[in-house]
Amino acid sequence: MSAFRIAHVQREEPPKRRPAKRADYLSFLHELPCVVTGKYGVHAAHVSFSNTWFGHFGRAKGTKAPDRFALPLSPEEHGLQHSGKLGPESAYWASKGIDPHELANTLWGIFCDYDRSEAVVRCTARINQGLALAGRLRERLDQ
Repeated sequence: MSAFRIAHVQREEPPKRRPAKRADYLSFLHELPCVVTGKYGVHAAHVSFSNTWFGHFGRAKGTKAPDRFALPLSPEEHGLQHSGKLGPESAYWASKGIDPHELANTLWGIFCDYDRSEAVVRCTARINQGLALAGRLRERLDQ
């Protein structure tokens, strides 16, 4: 059997234990602007749906997703993310043009690689680049 067929036949199993909570990372996210609006005063919003390509196996019964898959969202956007008004959570992120798993991994990587002050600057720049590409940076600056 070819490696291609094996990779597509086998299912990735969820981890045996859940990752440890990362209060330091969640507090770090509160220093960043919202990834959708660019506003400050954010919640650390966990991405609930799984994407095993990025190492996200979803939530276990009664638990949140790993903190690595949290993003800074304004309180209004966080409410909308979980409201179901746009359908499943994946539809919310698609409507914003954001791959939440990719962005979460990017912010997590920056947090892990730099001291906190430099990580804040680099993550803020990455968020602002995403806002600019989506045409939302201009909206934020006009407010």
